[in-house]
Amino acid sequence: MRVRKENSSIKGFSAVICPVDDHMGLDIARILSLRGISVFGVDHNYDIPGRFSKHIRYKYCPYSENDEKAFIEFLIRFGESIGGKAVLYPLSDDHVYLFSKYRIELSKYYAFLIPDNQLVEKLICKDGLYYLACKHSVPAPKTFFVHNKSSLELIYKEIIFPVIIKPEESSFWYSEKASQILTKGLFSGRPKVVYCKSWAELEGNYERISNIDNRVVIQEIIPGKDDNLVYVAFYCDRESEILGYFSGRKHRVIPKGFGSASYVKSYDDQNLRPVVTKFLKDIGYKGLGGIEFKKDNRDGVYKIIEFNPRFGMWDGLGAYCGVNLPYIAFCYAKEIPVQKQLKFREGVIWVDWQRDLRAFFEYRKTDQLNFWQWLKSLRGEKVFPIYSCSDWKPGAYFTISLFYKLWQRILRKIKLR
Repeated sequence: MRVRKENSSIKGFSAVICPVDDHMGLDIARILSLRGISVFGVDHNYDIPGRFSKHIRYKYCPYSENDEKAFIEFLIRFGESIGGKAVLYPLSDDHVYLFSKYRIELSKYYAFLIPDNQLVEKLICKDGLYYLACKHSVPAPKTFFVHNKSSLELIYKEIIFPVIIKPEESSFWYSEKASQILTKGLFSGRPKVVYCKSWAELEGNYERISNIDNRVVIQEIIPGKDDNLVYVAFYCDRESEILGYFSGRKHRVIPKGFGSASYVKSYDDQNLRPVVTKFLKDIGYKGLGGIEFKKDNRDGVYKIIEFNPRFGMWDGLGAYCGVNLPYIAFCYAKEIPVQKQLKFREGVIWVDWQRDLRAFFEYRKTDQLNFWQWLKSLRGEKVFPIYSCSDWKPGAYFTISLFYKLWQRILRKIKLR
């Protein structure tokens, strides 16, 4: 299945994605390239599948976390060399923050629309999101913010188990050291949270996690299966009016219970639309973004879980269902007329085969899914991230890298024995 090719009035224009990423960068590049837009991928990492895509012109850059000024200076020089103000797509929370912080300098050479720096900071930090949710009456799970052992002990009487531990910012747990401490099995995905069913487990896990990050969020668990998770992706104009709206239900995630999606179906819950629309208007949101909710089995109310002030991992599915968020973002940034896209086809599947295969084994362990049920779920109209017959090199490289990572995990397990 393909996104319709349209090269008419925008041929010769440019876009820059940063960082390139496996899923998001490839989706944006393929969608825009088919419309005649030249897509540059800027990243400090050579070891990425997107570098091999025929739709991406890869450019090496300084590592922003090591030297943000050198990174911004590179982008300015690169923007000068492209000319014509390429549309800029930040694909990580850190890059959204940096582009917002240096918006004056970058806006001379790039076209983009992202929220102001203060709002970005609030949205990417769990305490800021919790504050905004409470302020604007958006239901949220009970949440505590811990920065040391003393602050953990202060909430002893207020916690009702089970709970989860989360990083204050998602990127805090992205390091190799964090992965080694938190990853449990050979086939497990990178954990987003740590589950605790007692005070002893909470204390022990916090002590372990504080070696990499002592600033954590402790949050009540919202009852319900993984298919209670719904993610809404959108694009808002300068007046916080929604120009593009798309949503999907997460049926499987990895790690099971609290991980990232492996299997999603496009799904529209009309009860969520007014909640999202009002919240975005209230906070004055602008640009691409996404919000994750989970329906609470106790009261049937959706509770806000996470806010991404950027394009998300499977937001590209929207383009196949009738809501092309990357193209809407491009047109609006370049002041090209764009029609609102608020309706989409439901029931289209997004499945990351390697993640979903691992998820299947996790769900099978708890008797939530058997082989035939899993196989049957794969029937229907599907979209696969990374892999493409017409752009096969990223998928081939990605597969090789998966086997290499598995081999490295096996070696680490052997050394620990």
